[in-house]
Formats: sequence, C-alpha cells, structure tokens
Amino acid sequence: MELKYSERAVEDLYKIVDFIALDSPDRALAYIKRVRSKIEILKTFPNLGVTCQSKKIEKDCRVMIYESYLIFYTVEPDSVTISNIINSATDYTA
Repeated sequence: MELKYSERAVEDLYKIVDFIALDSPDRALAYIKRVRSKIEILKTFPNLGVTCQSKKIEKDCRVMIYESYLIFYTVEPDSVTISNIINSATDYTA
C-alpha cells in the first residue's frame, strides 16, 4: 500500500517541528521520526484508526491518535493519504 501526504499534512509536520524546535531542535527531529514511524504502520494496517464520524466529523476519513496529535487520513484501494495532523487540543469539529 502506498503512503501519501497532502500539502497540508506536510505543512502540519513542519509546524510541529518548528514548535518543538523552539525548545530543542534534536528533540523535534526525533519526535517527527516517531510520528512518521507510527504513520508508516498504516501501510500495513490502513483501518487502524477510527472513523471520522466517531469523532463527530461528517467526512469519509479515518483518525489515528499519536500522543497529543490526531492524524487524519483517507484509505483508497491501493493507497493511504494523510490529509492533516493536528494537536488534539484543537477544536477539529469547527
């Protein structure tokens, strides 16, 4: 299964790195490696996350939680596309 990132998801990753790097650049890079490693699991288990509807989002997508981040993605027959990655404290239903 192919793994793809939307432009928005890539921007989200950069924002996470930038935020953590204010405190520690090394820790920021290590954290993003862990996030991406978790996302890689979706190549083998694309339905690992919960449906967006279960999180009160009326879209055809899934959500995987990693620490304090919500990773939104869609599953196609031969690919998984990461659409965005947000902090769980964000009001994502708005």
